[in-house]
Amino acid sequence: MSEENRQTDENSQIEETVNTAGRRSLDFSDLSPIKIVRGVLIFLCVLLIVGVWFRINPADSSPSSATEPDADGEQVTPTPEPTALPVELTDPNSVTVLVNKTHSLPADFVPASLVTPYVLSISDVIQVNALAADQLKAMVNAANESGVTLYLTAGYISYETQDDYFEDRAGMVGEAEANKVIAKAGFSEHQTGLAFDFSDNASGTATTVAFAETDAGKWLIAHAHEYGFIMRYPEGKESITGYSYQPWHFRYLGADVTKAMHEISPDLTMEEYYKVN
Repeated sequence: MSEENRQTDENSQIEETVNTAGRRSLDFSDLSPIKIVRGVLIFLCVLLIVGVWFRINPADSSPSSATEPDADGEQVTPTPEPTALPVELTDPNSVTVLVNKTHSLPADFVPASLVTPYVLSISDVIQVNALAADQLKAMVNAANESGVTLYLTAGYISYETQDDYFEDRAGMVGEAEANKVIAKAGFSEHQTGLAFDFSDNASGTATTVAFAETDAGKWLIAHAHEYGFIMRYPEGKESITGYSYQPWHFRYLGADVTKAMHEISPDLTMEEYYKVN
């Protein structure tokens, strides 16, 4: 190849390289705004999707923070749905069934097995739930061996009888006052046959707060949990139980439960232990 041709080819290659670079530079400058716009649009779409998701699924979706309009269009906080209780607290035949001012028993409920406990009592007709009978006798016998006499003054009470008790009390002191010391029919633990009232005398006259200062009352406070019983309405827990202090009233729950409760606090209530109202 001649020197002239070689020079021509080199010039052609240089020109082609320059043109290619120019085209690349031109293409980049032409497409760059498009890419930027496209990126911005994609970013905005992502923000929109995220915003819609958080709108549908807010971070704090608890009932206390959620609001809804009422009939007048005002934003109000809806009443939260009550938490379902476990079966052992709702089954009337369960030894730990919860009965209080907000959790009741069917009017026709009668324990599956009622027995006479054959312990000292103010009446021969007192019956108790068979689930608690053996431990009731064991506790009364243990107290007797310690020189303390326990008299059973109440065990199972039917719906109808409880209704009569409440109406009689309300007739004397008014319903509001009666409600502090006696349960309405259907809301009484005595209907389970697992609640017991005690006295230190055969006349049954010790059903007052003074019972706590008797030998019988002190013994029960110290030892009832060992046999599966708790003082159901302790002093200072009126706002939790809904009832005034009743040191004569005990509830059977089973020793495993009551010992665990006593380890937490000697005067722990069912509501506190099970974290319910």
